[in-house]
Amino acid sequence: MTVTRKRRKFVKEGEEQPADANDDDFGQKYHCDVCEKDISPVVRIRCAACPDYDLCVECFASGKETGTHQNDHPYRVIQVLDFPIFDKDWTAEEELLLVEGLEIFGMGNWDQVSEHLGNKSAPECKAHYINTYIANPDWPMPDMNKEFDPAQKKKWSWSTAIPKKVAPGPKNARPLTSGPTNHDIAGYMPGRFEFETEYENEHEQNVKDMTFDETDDPHESDLKVAVLDAYNTILDRRQLRRKFIFDRGFLDFRKIQNQEKKRTKDEKDLLQKIRVYAKMQTAEDFDNFVEGLAAEQKLRDRIQLLQRWRRMGITSMKEAQDYEREMEKRSNPATKGWPAYPAPDRSSSTGRQTVRTKFDDYVTTPIARDATPNAPLRANSFGPGSSAPLSATPYAVPTTSGRPPPASLDITTADGVGLLSPAEQSLCSALRLVPRAYLVIKETLLKEQQSKGHLKKRAARELVRIDVNKTAKIYDFFYEMGWVSPEQ
Repeated sequence: MTVTRKRRKFVKEGEEQPADANDDDFGQKYHCDVCEKDISPVVRIRCAACPDYDLCVECFASGKETGTHQNDHPYRVIQVLDFPIFDKDWTAEEELLLVEGLEIFGMGNWDQVSEHLGNKSAPECKAHYINTYIANPDWPMPDMNKEFDPAQKKKWSWSTAIPKKVAPGPKNARPLTSGPTNHDIAGYMPGRFEFETEYENEHEQNVKDMTFDETDDPHESDLKVAVLDAYNTILDRRQLRRKFIFDRGFLDFRKIQNQEKKRTKDEKDLLQKIRVYAKMQTAEDFDNFVEGLAAEQKLRDRIQLLQRWRRMGITSMKEAQDYEREMEKRSNPATKGWPAYPAPDRSSSTGRQTVRTKFDDYVTTPIARDATPNAPLRANSFGPGSSAPLSATPYAVPTTSGRPPPASLDITTADGVGLLSPAEQSLCSALRLVPRAYLVIKETLLKEQQSKGHLKKRAARELVRIDVNKTAKIYDFFYEMGWVSPEQ
């Protein structure tokens, strides 16, 4: 008798059959009803009088009989249909199985048809049917005039279907984890290429119950047509947005997530602001646009940093590095070796931010507030080209009558002296200020100048609560350097 089973899935050259494959995976296999020999890949004899009765050539030639079969019954010679007729990659047997599967399962059920064939995928079955039976000049019949090499046969044998053992994986292989699918992420249905909630989804309600009747007057018919035109416009807009999502790969959750992890906070904020322009450009142009804006923002930030350094009197990268390093230490009191300044408070009378710090800890010799300088200010004492030594005293130290002026302070080994220019070092030495205290005063006054646009000497005295004479000399020095201006 004839045994019919599912065909084993076709194994391409270079691929391995799954390890759990067995004989039940084979397709239509024919056995001789006398000797039970497998006659699937060879020519067989089929009895025309007995249903499903096949014989091998040897038993037929010997005239063997079994059951109701007689050796004088009419017969047919069944050839192996392993040659192409419509497509070089499809044998005649596969063509018959394709038509048989469509007859059994119906048009469009390509998954069931693919299982019926066994060695063709659902997309291959669909594409072959469309190209052979629909997209041809002789539709609905296939092109019967194609010619193929008679010697060209499908190289397939039962030996290629022998199960092969799959190489075992590593013992400590990480188990697979289930990730979010497209349906879980955005309500997307891959099988239908649609979303659960479409763009302008509520407009479906306007046309779902619309019908055209012969009793409609012309005005009512025109109104319905106008509603349908508006709905078609909505469908066009919906299709554009759907195409935009597909073309940009927004459904690839892993890819989008990895890209977001690589972006900085500033880049994410920038992308959020210009996201609206993505639909006006191609994907490549928009990526270049984003990269250009990000590069521009980096240049702007760099320029602002350089300008800030210039306002602070920094003229070289080494000075800038030292300055930033010291600023970082100052911002973290736990890592610096000098006392932290308390937070500034607001003056209730003037509204200005007053620095109430312990400058006396940094001034080695207290000076009376009512003392007056012995020498006037020299305009060219602290010019850019000044090379006065650290022990020089361009300003006379305030003294009381009858007392000699105090000696200049040696700051050559003081902490932070490398952050000062030669002119600033001379000023600190003359005023007996350590560099740390001077830097705090400098930062306070320059911040006020930057925020208000001007800084008067009286305001400087209110901001810096040290000796008024020292504050005045520091203010005059800043004015000579062009860092502050009394009027806006």
